Amino acid sequence: MIEKKYIEMKEPFSGNRVINIYLPNDYNERRKKYPVLYMFDGHNLFFDEEAAFGKSWGMKEYLENNDTQLIVVGIQCSFEGNERMSEYSPYDLNYDGEFIEGKGDKYLDWMINVIKPMIDSEYRTKTDKKNTLIGGSSMGGLMAAYAGIKYSDIFSKCICISPSFELCYDKFMNDAIASQSQKGTKFFMSIGSIELELNNTAFEFTSYMLELCHILQSNGANCYPRVVIGGEHNEASWEKQIPAFMEYLL
Repeated sequence: MIEKKYIEMKEPFSGNRVINIYLPNDYNERRKKYPVLYMFDGHNLFFDEEAAFGKSWGMKEYLENNDTQLIVVGIQCSFEGNERMSEYSPYDLNYDGEFIEGKGDKYLDWMINVIKPMIDSEYRTKTDKKNTLIGGSSMGGLMAAYAGIKYSDIFSKCICISPSFELCYDKFMNDAIASQSQKGTKFFMSIGSIELELNNTAFEFTSYMLELCHILQSNGANCYPRVVIGGEHNEASWEKQIPAFMEYLL
């Protein structure tokens, strides 16, 4: 079952958003509480007709068919210009000669202090770190990884699919090294072989991902780095990874 909420955004963000909330099959039949997975690009998760490129992750079908005991909160991004990139970047960027203000910390602060309390008050959730997950793909994958290193007191499990590390290798690595609080945090990081080949970054990216996992594990985290043979940078490819990250994290 999917419920929708409509959120009015305030400065420094633009536009109002739809939040898609998946509730487990037995949510209305039992009084139990559930873990919560917060995901970026929530419009791409459940319905093809809502997805930006006409194909969703198909997550609703997977969760229903496997009776997954998990609430999933998918938050729609901004569609205005480069606002999505701004919201989903922890750092200021120079992208194709254009300055992009990094609003990632402010966005995560909004998720933690506005969205999470709202979800916890209106739904039967397990509110502790152990049962609070975060995930995304591309820029959303970058943000999920960043949340795991900077806000590991809130999020214990991070789904980082095709993360856009190439935009901020050095800054991200410095934050990972500086942070010492990942004990018990789990990171699922994956990249598709075809997207690596298309960008001629196979060796560089995989070396970086392994080095990052080594640093995170030195800080007490648990990492699952994965190169998906035949994997591309799109929702159809990311859908095929749902069983792998669900099994690892849950």
